[in-house]
Amino acid sequence: MGKKKQSAASSDNKQPASCILPDLLYLGPVSATSNAVFLKRQGITHILSIGKSPASHVEGIIYERLSLTDEEDSSISTVADKACDIIDAAAAVKGKVLVHCSAAISRSPTIVAAYLMKRQGMTLRESLTTLVGARAVVSPNPEFLKQLADMEKEISGESTFDPEGVTSSTRLAAFSAQQGKS
Repeated sequence: MGKKKQSAASSDNKQPASCILPDLLYLGPVSATSNAVFLKRQGITHILSIGKSPASHVEGIIYERLSLTDEEDSSISTVADKACDIIDAAAAVKGKVLVHCSAAISRSPTIVAAYLMKRQGMTLRESLTTLVGARAVVSPNPEFLKQLADMEKEISGESTFDPEGVTSSTRLAAFSAQQGKS
């Protein structure tokens, strides 16, 4: 009986989206965008959709949408630059942004990783470790990982994470193993 109570309490504490940067940035699935109680409680002022827009909108929230498909031939650079500008604009007015895609596994985490590198000065390794630490299902597709590594090389001259051979089944171990190398 104690386990049932503990399990129920754990599920009650489960958040619809994960905080990535306190007072600024959240990552979650599209379902989080319609949870008005959560959005208000966290002070979310902006929702950035990567892909499809949410079906319903919550009054008082500013919505932005950037198109990106979760396919091998999709380029993240233009979307990442636009997303950085949108997040920066929200930050300038002390807003909080929820970035989402369908499930917050590949597209939106990729864009948040780019933001963490471009605007917060994190390495790719640090950004992936931060994202997986906050949301364990994060798993950018292999091509997105390669593009993030290339982006890091453009920013700092080197990449701290080798995306070769990382699959969705090995990503947690790969990102966790990278954490110890900081």
